[in-house]
Amino acid sequence: MMITNLDTLSALFDRLISERIKLFFFEKDGDTEKAQHQEVVINEIKGRVANLFEKCLKSGEYDYLAEKRTFKSSDVVEELEQLVVNDILVGESDRGVLAEITSDEPDINSLITHAKRMRKANEERSINKNNIDKIMAGLSQQKQKT
Repeated sequence: MMITNLDTLSALFDRLISERIKLFFFEKDGDTEKAQHQEVVINEIKGRVANLFEKCLKSGEYDYLAEKRTFKSSDVVEELEQLVVNDILVGESDRGVLAEITSDEPDINSLITHAKRMRKANEERSINKNNIDKIMAGLSQQKQKT
């Protein structure tokens, strides 16, 4: 059994997105060594995604332990897109907090805004990942019936 936030499809997607965002900033900052490392990490995660798809399609099973949340959406593409947006919002908020706390005169209102935005995006990321796993389980069950 796979565990959400550890080895499910959504966890791998989430990690891939986060690592790709890091690569973007390393490339933007001209840090070649860190960018090359990120490319290795990204390729390893892509391999794990491919292996998971192959395993699920061969077995017709996608057994996972989900977080307890409510579901509203059923479209994996929409969920993945929203997961990307939420990951970006977490990153932007984190950078905003860092900028404030390292400034000469941190603005408490700005810190609160960034903290609230980060919390909301993290909650929505959990929902997106649960929905992706629920959809994948449904697809695997359909495959098993055919």
